[in-house]
Amino acid sequence: MDNQAHGAQRVVRKERGLDSFKRSVRRGMRKSKGDHTLSAVLRGVLLAAAVTVLGVALFALILNWWNASDRAITAINQVVKFVSILAGVTSAMRGGERGSVLRGASVGVLYMALGIVCYCLLIGQSPRLTAYLADLGMGLAAGGLFGMILTARKAA
Repeated sequence: MDNQAHGAQRVVRKERGLDSFKRSVRRGMRKSKGDHTLSAVLRGVLLAAAVTVLGVALFALILNWWNASDRAITAINQVVKFVSILAGVTSAMRGGERGSVLRGASVGVLYMALGIVCYCLLIGQSPRLTAYLADLGMGLAAGGLFGMILTARKAA
């Protein structure tokens, strides 16, 4: 009987060892999420840039047939930016992850910074941060808001 009790303890120890292994694997996965977050943010920024390129190309085709005012062009450009940020934040999000507001805000700010740098390269000027603070703020606010909304939607 004593051998049976001793054998039962070994089984418990093995199960405890397996549980310990599972916990350490989960802990390692949580620690490596920083690298995953960076790649997810970069993936979101690149997708947002691609959506912008497609949106601007489509808008340029539409402008061939439609004589739009400057106000309409500005409004449609803002809509293209918002849709691009939404697509980028959606791409950077994963279900149930924490820090989605920060991730969304990061996608928005980096997307807008990339757009500012590309615009300055196209027109041949050096970027003046003060002139583009409103765009950076819009990217920060829109990205954070979209991250918050998507997190709340996935939680529900």
